[in-house]
Amino acid sequence: MLFRKLWLYGWILLVVLSIMALWDVSETTCGDRTPILLSRALTTDPWRGFLLAFSLVAVAGSFSLNSRIMIVGFVGFFSAFLVSMFQTNAHNTLIAISSVAIMYECFPRHSLIWKIHWWVTAFVGLSFVSWLIYSDLYCSQPECGNCSYYYILEYLFFWSMFLLVYWRIPYKKQIADEIASQNIETNLEETNLLIGKEIIF
Repeated sequence: MLFRKLWLYGWILLVVLSIMALWDVSETTCGDRTPILLSRALTTDPWRGFLLAFSLVAVAGSFSLNSRIMIVGFVGFFSAFLVSMFQTNAHNTLIAISSVAIMYECFPRHSLIWKIHWWVTAFVGLSFVSWLIYSDLYCSQPECGNCSYYYILEYLFFWSMFLLVYWRIPYKKQIADEIASQNIETNLEETNLLIGKEIIF
């Protein structure tokens, strides 16, 4: 199967799981369905387990892209959801570093659609971060608390950022176990060497 197609299916699953988690946890947090911080929903069990599994698969897939930065980004997301966001700042730090890594690695190399997608994602992300900083420093209104429609900006950024990886995947890239194929090639080379030595002697 094409890697791009598989990533798109995985992204759709991520969006569906996120919406289910938000729908479930927002009622507990707000008493209604007002949007909440996505990390609040996704670090709540059982949703945390689903996202950890998704992140682990993303880490494995990123090895095929030959990008250390991409691997660091997805390992960062995996680690972020192992850490409770309610106890330390480690979760927020890991999310921030991982987001920067993914955005950097997915910076458009070609394709107008890719460029538009990247800049829209960056704009939405900066808008959310600006509001978050403002709400922490200056805002004491109810719309700046745990429940706010501004959190929709976070959802759009998070989903759009994960979809950016789609453009980073080579168009005809197939899913294959590169470790297994390298082992096969190594074994073939060793076999050829042994045969060559037998012929010589």
